[in-house]
Amino acid sequence: MKKIILACVALLTVACTGTEKKADLTSHVIIIGLDGWGSWCMEKGEAPFIKEMMHEGSWTLNKRAVLPTISGANWAAMMNGTPVESSGITNNDPAPTFEPLFLTDHDAQPTIFHLLAEQRPNLETGVICEWGDFLNYADTLCLDFFQRIPQASEHPDAIVDASVKYIQARKPFLCFIHIDALDHMGHSYGQGSDEYYAELPLVDDRVRRIVEGVKAAGIYDESIIMVTSDHGHEGTSHGGSSQLEIQTPFVIWGKGIMKNHEIKETLIQYDIAATVAKIFNLEVPQSWRGKAMEVFE
Repeated sequence: MKKIILACVALLTVACTGTEKKADLTSHVIIIGLDGWGSWCMEKGEAPFIKEMMHEGSWTLNKRAVLPTISGANWAAMMNGTPVESSGITNNDPAPTFEPLFLTDHDAQPTIFHLLAEQRPNLETGVICEWGDFLNYADTLCLDFFQRIPQASEHPDAIVDASVKYIQARKPFLCFIHIDALDHMGHSYGQGSDEYYAELPLVDDRVRRIVEGVKAAGIYDESIIMVTSDHGHEGTSHGGSSQLEIQTPFVIWGKGIMKNHEIKETLIQYDIAATVAKIFNLEVPQSWRGKAMEVFE
C-alpha cells in the first residue's frame, strides 16, 4: 500500500511541475556479490566466464574495500553509498558501532533499496543471499523480495536455482545475489590455497548460470550486470589493511556499458551504490559520498 501511495505522489509531482523525468539507462540491474573474492586470484585463477565478461564490458582489479575489511562494513557501504565514518557500521553487527550521521524514518541507513522504494516505488527489488547477515545491510523493509539460502555449503547450487527462479518470475529492476563460497574457502584453507583456487571456477560457473537465467527471462538486452566483492584475504582472515584484503575486482557489462574497457579511475566500495543511482536517475542523500563510475557509452 505504501508503494502505491508513493507512486501516486510521484506521478502527481510530475503532472504539477511539468517536469519530464529522464529515461533510465536500462530497466534491470543484477548485482552478484562474491564474498571473499580478492583480486590476487585473478591472474592464476580459472574464471573463464568472468574473464570473458571483462572483455564484454568494463572492469578493474583495483577496487578498494573500505576499512575495516569486514563483510558487514563493506556490503553496507556498497548498499548505502557512505564510508564507515558516516554509517557507523564497522563490523558484522547489525547495530552501528557509533551513531550514524543520517538515518531514514525507520532508523536505517538510506540504502539504494530505500531510494528506490521512496522515489520509484513501482520497481521490483529483491535480495537472495547465502550469508544471512547480509539482510541487515540491505534494509528488508524496502525490499519486495528477500530469501536466505540455508546450509549453502551443503547445497551449492541452491543459490543459482533460487536466483534464476526469482528473476524469471518477477523480472526485478534491481536484484542483489550474494554467494559465500570463496570466503568460506579463504577462511578454511587460506589465501592462495589449492582449495580456494579449486572453488573459483565453480563460483564462476554459478555466475554464468545466473546470467543464463537472465537471458531465459527475456531481459538480458535491457540489463546491466555487475560482479563484485566485499574484501580479499590474507592467510585465513581479513579485517586488516593489507593489499591482499583491500584490493578487489569489479566487472560491469550490459546495455550502454563500454566494452573491453579497463576502469582507471578511483573506485571505492560505496561508488557502486552511486552508479546504480545514476542508472535509475535517483536523487541521493547528502550523506552519500559515492561517485558514479564513468563506464557508460
